[in-house]
Amino acid sequence: MDGIQLDMNANRKRISGRLEHLPRGAAIVTDAGDHWVLEGFEPSNDDFGFEVTAEGVVVGLDRLRVDWLGAC
Repeated sequence: MDGIQLDMNANRKRISGRLEHLPRGAAIVTDAGDHWVLEGFEPSNDDFGFEVTAEGVVVGLDRLRVDWLGAC
């Protein structure tokens, strides 16, 4: 793997936790209490409160640009 691919993979993350609606938008709250605000994903009101897993690219200190999201 070349250096560019390694750098791109370093920004990818898979996060699991409870989907919640926070003042900054939809977020996953992990068992450790971390909050990850989701970008590029608009859940329906029925989705909140359930355990989910999301994959995407970290685009800020606590933001994840979602490529995929599914139930745990």
